[in-house]
Amino acid sequence: MKKSAYILLMAVLSLTACQQSFKKGDKGLEYKIINSGSGPKVKVGDFMQMQICQIANNGKKDSVLNDTRTTTGAVIEPFDANSIPPEYFKIISQLRKGDSLVMRILADSIFAQNMNAMPPYFKKGCYFTTTVKLLNIFHSAKEADSARSAERKLSEAKDSIENISIAAKQDKELQEYFKKNNLNPVKTSLGVYVQMIQAGTGNNVDTSVIVKTNYTGRTMDGKMFDSNTDPSKGHVEPFSVNMTSDMTYGRSVIKGWTDGLKLLNKGAKAKMFIPSPLAYGKQGAGADIAPNSILVFDIEVVDILTKDQAKAEKEVKMKEMKNRQKRYMDSVAKLKPDTTKLK
Repeated sequence: MKKSAYILLMAVLSLTACQQSFKKGDKGLEYKIINSGSGPKVKVGDFMQMQICQIANNGKKDSVLNDTRTTTGAVIEPFDANSIPPEYFKIISQLRKGDSLVMRILADSIFAQNMNAMPPYFKKGCYFTTTVKLLNIFHSAKEADSARSAERKLSEAKDSIENISIAAKQDKELQEYFKKNNLNPVKTSLGVYVQMIQAGTGNNVDTSVIVKTNYTGRTMDGKMFDSNTDPSKGHVEPFSVNMTSDMTYGRSVIKGWTDGLKLLNKGAKAKMFIPSPLAYGKQGAGADIAPNSILVFDIEVVDILTKDQAKAEKEVKMKEMKNRQKRYMDSVAKLKPDTTKLK
């Protein structure tokens, strides 16, 4: 969340709720309800459209862990006693459309059973705070689905605008990097840069094939996050990339891969520079790929298979796996004691 948006959020809540003290909830939970809404309270079976912000304090500063205003957009969830913890359900059931809610709980209470599991952005004696703005209440699944569709379109439009800005900024960063390092890669139509290392033979990859690759992925600072050629990553077999729209031939990969591979053919080796909108975007991926990271892949096209070839290869592997399982079960059976001799 942008710092300015966070400051504005907390300022609004502080001004509205400064006269209120926190009420005691169950299991160490404390809360304030800012009654700015109207109409009936939310009830079981309704669907709630909410903006949610989660904030942790470590004694020195607040860390915004998530804010739907800047990530997913408003969430729409059913009000269900079976899926919401009782202590939260009891508080939320007091809300009307338009109300705001501030809930807080000490880190001590959250991690009481295992204090070693407390992350560094929490601290004993400090609060974890959740703010909720109840934007709307829907009384049927049909109304909720319609609202989700509208919210999704808004989010997609926002993401598209953000991605255009990020892509332009990262393209400039990459061009400066290429100039500094005397590189002259080819730019694809979507914005991936491909630096050819070794030419291959035959036709280029297209959307009708499955590509077997060797690869190593790094961030721009050179940190490796995955590889199928480095034994330390635990998977040293060629990785198949399904370029087709038929998911029976394998799951999809990031857009940057399928875009960049179209410039390569069998035996080719290249380095691909992939801007974050064509990789993992603002979500990032795990601990090694931060949000909005440019990724660099060393790629080798080991082989290019037609659908028929890929299907035949898959059938052979399935047969080999079944044979291994049978041999294993046979070996286990031979180890079982002969109980007939004990009678």
